[in-house]
Amino acid sequence: LLTIMSSLAQEESRSISENTRWGMRKAFQNGKVFVPFCHFLGYDRGANGELKINLKQAEIVRMIYKMFLDGYSFYKIAAELTKMEIPTPYGLRIWNGRTVKNILQNEKYRGDALLQKRYSRDFLDREMRKNDGAVPQYYIVGNHEAIIDAETFQRVQEELTRRANTGYGKCQKK
Repeated sequence: LLTIMSSLAQEESRSISENTRWGMRKAFQNGKVFVPFCHFLGYDRGANGELKINLKQAEIVRMIYKMFLDGYSFYKIAAELTKMEIPTPYGLRIWNGRTVKNILQNEKYRGDALLQKRYSRDFLDREMRKNDGAVPQYYIVGNHEAIIDAETFQRVQEELTRRANTGYGKCQKK
């Protein structure tokens, strides 16, 4: 009896998961953007759930982009933000270079939205994986008000690529 009840519960969980996944994908197809506002620097949730610029945090985002274009590394920017006692998007006191890099790469600061960057492969483990083409992604241009203009965002992406290709900031063996 316990085995049968367990099987029924697992099947119900799978069904709910598939229905939720279908609903999310349908929302993505219709351009509905979901953002974890409590961990997203520069934007707050608007009255209808839309992205609304947080002016104080937007200045921090602009400063990060400017510092990067001025030649600062991710880790130097993180050190400066920590020294200025600016809390991270998660409310921590110490910044990490990876957090800075994620902010520099996030298209939402340009006003666009790439949906389904990560996905859960199955309902049992619920582990989120990077989407490398396993499920469709949706790119929405001009979804919300931008903090960073398109030209600055593009220059940062080009600089990120240049630094990655030249080994900028990495230890060089002699």
